[in-house]
Amino acid sequence: MDTTSLIVFLCWFAGGFVSGLTGIGGAMVAVPAAALVLPMHVVIPLSCILNAAMDGSLACMHFRHCRVKALWPLLVGALPGSFAGLYILQMVSDAVLQGAVGVLLVVYVLWQRVARAGSRKEDSWILGGTAGFGAGLLGTAISFDGPPAGAYALYRGWSPREVLGTLGVFFLVRSLFTCLLQAQAGFYTPQVLGYAMYGIPACMLGAVCAFPVVKRIRVELFRRALMAVIAVAGLVCLWQALR
Repeated sequence: MDTTSLIVFLCWFAGGFVSGLTGIGGAMVAVPAAALVLPMHVVIPLSCILNAAMDGSLACMHFRHCRVKALWPLLVGALPGSFAGLYILQMVSDAVLQGAVGVLLVVYVLWQRVARAGSRKEDSWILGGTAGFGAGLLGTAISFDGPPAGAYALYRGWSPREVLGTLGVFFLVRSLFTCLLQAQAGFYTPQVLGYAMYGIPACMLGAVCAFPVVKRIRVELFRRALMAVIAVAGLVCLWQALR
């Protein structure tokens, strides 16, 4: 295992652990770190493959908490969003992608500071479809599908286990569709697939390691630490994009 492969392994182990605890945020931790040693047009398709592995692990561990009815508006919105995201990924440069990642991370952290989980609300096709579209677009373009879907989960007032189960299944289906689109577009080069062989066991191992912890850790304290890491990662991405 060379140094870059080791970095990929460690980045997505951390990403899998974070996703296993919070349901979202794994790619937000792994992608900026991996982008320090790999071009964004390698990191993003690699991240989409590894997101599918992470999401599959979460879906298996928390499926009994999944709110199946809530999946439909998310999935319907994600389909056109994924096509829009693929177009963006094909058209823009590495610097623009890295800058977009940085902006999204900073905005996400600011949003988390003012957002509060609300009382339980009914499923909304309009809001769910909009969140799904945003997740499909951002997930395919820059591999960050968490913020729009996380915002909808916050609006709906789901419990932590419902978030893990429902979003785990949604992200798995959405990620597999994104992988199909990116494969047809030729993004899965031998280099990407080679690094995926190190990242897949890493992110799955991270998600499994988080499973016994999620019942014991003070998730709110962990989220605060995670927000600090994501904010720093966003600023690093912006600095690299502007160099």
